[in-house]
Amino acid sequence: MTDQAIWAWVQIPTLSTYLLEDEQLAQTTMAHASALAALLPERAEWHLKIIWDRHRGTEYLASWEGVDSVRAPRADAYLALGAHRIDRNAEVGYFRRRVVLLGVRWPETRPTGQHGLPRDLNPEPDPRHALQRAHKRLAEVEQAIGRWHRQMEASVLHAHPASASRIAWSYARELRRDIGLTLPEQQLLSGGALVSIAEGRMDPTRSEDYVVVTDRATGESRYVSVLCSATNGFPVAELSLPGGEWLGMILNDVPDVDVSVRGVHYGPSGSVELLGQARDVVRSQRREAAAVGEDPLEAAEAEAALVARRQEAQRRLDVQITCHPRWVVSAESPAELEERVSQLTKTYVGTVELHRPRAIQDLLWMELLPGDQSRVPEFAQEQPMRTLVGGWPHGGSTVGDATGPYLGENLGASPGPVQAHLVSRQGEHRTQPTTIAVTGRSGEGKSTLVMMLLLGALTEGAWALLVDPKGDLSGIVAVARDVLGVDVQVMRVMDPRCSGMMDPMRTARSADEARRFTLDALLGALSPGDRARGENVLENAVDAVLQRPPETWSSPAVIGELIAASGGDLAARTAHELGETLRLRARQPSMRAVLGPAAPDSVALMTGRGLVYLDLSGLDLPRHSPDPERWSVPERCAMATFHVALAYASVQGQRIRELKKVVAIAELHLITSYPAGEALVSWVARTGRANQLYLLLDTHVAADLLRVQGLAEQIVMAFSFAASGQSEQDAQAELLRRAESGPRIRAALSSLATGECIIRDRRGNLAPLYVDRLSLPIARALSTTAGDDRPDLIDDPPGAMANEG
Repeated sequence: MTDQAIWAWVQIPTLSTYLLEDEQLAQTTMAHASALAALLPERAEWHLKIIWDRHRGTEYLASWEGVDSVRAPRADAYLALGAHRIDRNAEVGYFRRRVVLLGVRWPETRPTGQHGLPRDLNPEPDPRHALQRAHKRLAEVEQAIGRWHRQMEASVLHAHPASASRIAWSYARELRRDIGLTLPEQQLLSGGALVSIAEGRMDPTRSEDYVVVTDRATGESRYVSVLCSATNGFPVAELSLPGGEWLGMILNDVPDVDVSVRGVHYGPSGSVELLGQARDVVRSQRREAAAVGEDPLEAAEAEAALVARRQEAQRRLDVQITCHPRWVVSAESPAELEERVSQLTKTYVGTVELHRPRAIQDLLWMELLPGDQSRVPEFAQEQPMRTLVGGWPHGGSTVGDATGPYLGENLGASPGPVQAHLVSRQGEHRTQPTTIAVTGRSGEGKSTLVMMLLLGALTEGAWALLVDPKGDLSGIVAVARDVLGVDVQVMRVMDPRCSGMMDPMRTARSADEARRFTLDALLGALSPGDRARGENVLENAVDAVLQRPPETWSSPAVIGELIAASGGDLAARTAHELGETLRLRARQPSMRAVLGPAAPDSVALMTGRGLVYLDLSGLDLPRHSPDPERWSVPERCAMATFHVALAYASVQGQRIRELKKVVAIAELHLITSYPAGEALVSWVARTGRANQLYLLLDTHVAADLLRVQGLAEQIVMAFSFAASGQSEQDAQAELLRRAESGPRIRAALSSLATGECIIRDRRGNLAPLYVDRLSLPIARALSTTAGDDRPDLIDDPPGAMANEG
């Protein structure tokens, strides 16, 4: 509130307009323009401010305070790494938060007295009377402003009332130009807080091209130039899109650029009147030109545009506004300021012609202050509302969750930290699907992202299973154990030291569970012919072992029961023969972990909090045919072990429903080639939400995910790394919830560098993301790239291979 006016302010949250194709962007622009035209009071002055604030690690840590989860032993240290990375990126200018404020000079109806002020607001020597009158003025408009605040919040703009602290911060920003300036979030400021806001001064005497703003608290000075659009700076015709995003991502191209736009909203009737007057002026100019044999093309285009806009106003499709856009450039030295002004002017070439007026920089600077007024009307622009809204001052690439682990850097128009809360159970997240897809070419960073997402889940005390068909994600083991302090179990199916660790008789929680999965494992190791004749005898042997004490249950015990079968009948002979066959199969490296004897000090697969790393490398899964009749013995054994691994994942998903559980499958195409793998993926995707089980899928062929029936609808988040070829980009576009891969999304997918991807969050927002590995030791540990060659890599003596022949 000032002596002259009451201003009502809202803060408009930034939206994700990133990768909207032209038609989608145009539709969204018109929807927002219509909302703003309907909600701004007619003939009212307004003030739009776009200012950059800093992201802070303390805010990230504070976001965890409301998260109800069981933390890993060293979770606090891990979260502190994320906070440090946020602070570091903010300090060097990578992480900035766009703050969009909209103020309206609220209409007041009061008789005027001396000095041109409302009669009851003439200078009053008694401060008590002045305060009483101020309260009276507020009381008269409070209900109307409150109603406007609620309408703005309910609209597509989702604007909320700006706090007193935020308004004061925007005022202090102009006086002190400190992007790191902080004020407490309060609805009322007084006393010392107000004094601290004014701790700055503006000096217009140093140059005609800039003012110098000095922070009295620190003594630091900044050089500030205010640029305007030239008199005819905007094209007469429409920009390529309504507004052309002239206030959107283009603001990221030059450091330290804020924007202030003052204007007047005329409403439908005022717009018709204003546009009619402008049309008449242009027609008069054309008649005068025709009298001397001329008819400038620009005048004809202007008249056509004015006629079209007047018709739009008459039909209430859009309204006319007068606006005074100002670009605020600041720097630490005059030379740096000149460089930035030049860069900004070049950036806008082809969109808006910018101009830096001389000798009035102090007046332009005063316009920036909340509660002030337009002081330099010469550069006014008459525009439809869609040109302002289509500049997308509140556009950007906002993405991610408000809570959860810090994942990386938003590379789009909302440059800041991205949080992805994989195992969130907060609010509406409880009812959402629990499948996450990671797609893209090999070597682009998918595996690193999968491991970082798993580490985030482990931070919250989850049980996590990482199924690694190639064995190159083992770096997560050391990070989970040493950095987070969680329990880790490494299961390498081909390692003799893991013999018996996957024995379903040992991992089962009940006799029924043991019977079902042990029978499947035994049958899976046999040929189709042996399977057909051996079901009954195998089941009898399993039941016989289950009659013993549970601590003696094991698959070797079942095999021993088969071999020990006596008698001359067919069943006994069959049992003995199958027992001998299974004894041989148990020696197969690919079957040893399931049917082999328990290795010394081995324990059954873990079912509590922590990480189970399942290394399937070396497992010779059949690749030439899905037909079991054509599988070799090693392939059959490998497939049986694979089935047991998937069964373990599915059973664990149903245990302890309250426990957060994650199953991550790398190289998905190696899994879904088989019915059992596809069935597991489909089952977990459909039932994960009820069991609090999250499924994390990694594949270099996005079409694999779309092929699994019903899977695409269950994907709540997607991460798309670089892809080439229109068919693959089309598949990724579908996972990103775009109907088809338009030119913008194809260009984005093709241009991503290693470690970069496009994320689709729970709300459907898209943004480019760079995955942050938090520290050099973690980055080295998680690397899946082979190291350089060294002379000491080969241990065999020269000629060793030849001697073997």
